[in-house]
Amino acid sequence: MSSVCAVSELSLGELPMESWMSHLPCALWDTPLYHLAIPGSHNAITYCLDMNDRSPVDLTQPDMLQKLDKYMKPLIRPFVYKWAITQTVLMEIREWLDAHPKEVVILSFSHFLGLSPELHMLLLTTIRNIFTSKLCSKMEVVTLRNLWSLGCSVIVSYEHTISSSHSDLWPHIPYWWANKCKAEALIEAFEYRKQHGRPGGFFVTGINLTEDLKYICTHPTESLKDLVMSTYPTLLSWVKEQTPGSRVGSVNIIAGDFITESDFVPTVVKLNENLLKYSSTWCDMALSCQDWMSDLPEELWDIPLTDLAIPGSHDAMSYCLDINSPLVPSESDFFRLLDGLFYCFTRPTIFKWATTQDKTIDEQLSMGIRYFDLRVAHKPSDSSNDLYFTHVIYTHLTVLETLVSVAAWLESHPKEIVILACSHFEGIDDKLHHAFIFSLKKLFGSKLCPQKEAVLTLRSLWASGYQVVLSYDSQTAARHPELWPAIPYWWANQRTAQGVIKLPGLEQRYWTSRFYITENRKQSLRTLTYSNWECLRTWLEEQKPGSDPKSLNIIAGDFVGPLPLCSLVIALNQKLLRKNAR
Repeated sequence: MSSVCAVSELSLGELPMESWMSHLPCALWDTPLYHLAIPGSHNAITYCLDMNDRSPVDLTQPDMLQKLDKYMKPLIRPFVYKWAITQTVLMEIREWLDAHPKEVVILSFSHFLGLSPELHMLLLTTIRNIFTSKLCSKMEVVTLRNLWSLGCSVIVSYEHTISSSHSDLWPHIPYWWANKCKAEALIEAFEYRKQHGRPGGFFVTGINLTEDLKYICTHPTESLKDLVMSTYPTLLSWVKEQTPGSRVGSVNIIAGDFITESDFVPTVVKLNENLLKYSSTWCDMALSCQDWMSDLPEELWDIPLTDLAIPGSHDAMSYCLDINSPLVPSESDFFRLLDGLFYCFTRPTIFKWATTQDKTIDEQLSMGIRYFDLRVAHKPSDSSNDLYFTHVIYTHLTVLETLVSVAAWLESHPKEIVILACSHFEGIDDKLHHAFIFSLKKLFGSKLCPQKEAVLTLRSLWASGYQVVLSYDSQTAARHPELWPAIPYWWANQRTAQGVIKLPGLEQRYWTSRFYITENRKQSLRTLTYSNWECLRTWLEEQKPGSDPKSLNIIAGDFVGPLPLCSLVIALNQKLLRKNAR
């Protein structure tokens, strides 16, 4: 087990705080950052406030304070300074990130008092020059795994209209500010807000108390630090009761004052344990999705595969669609005519709405996908026997070269089982069917599981050396004992999460009419999927595998790489352990 996995046995609050993100369990690497609990610093740079006369009080402060500062500066400045300072330690961000390449920081720029357009551009240029390739561009779903693969470690939120025209500037992050000087009043305000739901993306819960001029005048010997430190026990007790995630009442970034003077940071990081819904055995299993079947607890080795929760990939090969290939014959004559006349416009649209995956077949296997929806076809007017995958258009990879990669992956993972669902078969006649089936038998050989195996369990498959269940949606399959019949696919035929959930559809794919695409030209299947993911995720977490009539088996989805479908589906098998333990 890797060092990361070994650390997972500790409480998350005991992780090394200077690199806590890189030490999180692998099960959290695909969780959107806006669903993690992240410690934040309120007014982070006030450790270096200029106490000298040359630094004016900013113009947003009350007139009374500005006048007192103007006429009684020697007396007022010490008060202003000790009530404004909130930090004592800050490292140079870029140098620190160079030494901690897997940590991610969120820099929230706001207020911008006195900044002209020219100064804004100067600031942006400075930010880009300092962080260069570490800057993360705006994306729908941002996870640790995604950021690490891109080499990004800085998210810049910029509270100004200029952010909309710059891909590397994220919009303003909502900040829940209670504007209270008592901990109890602040907590009451937050509990009220939580009842009305959390924002969709990043958001900050600021447990920073706010002093007003009256409070300062009535407590002349105190400072903001005195106020904060006296209330931290109450505030941290409330923090410990919070839960990150996507549900109503969950938290994301929690920002405070004087964060190095207490257990604030480990307390917030520890909240992420609430996202790990595993027993200690289950936690260890979840750390390696690429071998999740062989890592399942022994109690599940004799459960039929039809009763396990298995993650699947819808239109698994659409990541390699050939934008210049012809339309499949089943497309309508009208659409074919439209494509011929307005090729330059139709092709980009087809490509972004037909693409359902962005990870290769090997990457999907290593992420934990075990069911593959493979739509096979032969190109019209192609004199060769080469077969391709399709989704409106054809792939540039052939079927056989793809399946060779699958066979090679299985050699390296001898206890993982895959279900290959071959279907559609456009343009394939009997001769091509027989040639294709012959190639499949030759490629997978003794790994092919025959139909004579009535009940498939992990233990029985391992004992026989079987690793491939091959579903073949054609009457030709009846003459070959190595081929299984078509696997029923519940398809909801909807384009909203609510529609998918209400109907018996297991996948997170959305049917989209050509009219809908025309009316939403700036969207894509990716943006549609991402925008509906949270609703589907909540529904998915409530499902259970097993033999009950309402239980689920294979759950297939789109964009299985960026979205944490695999870890969520695999985790559902935990419910079988609980059921067996009763």
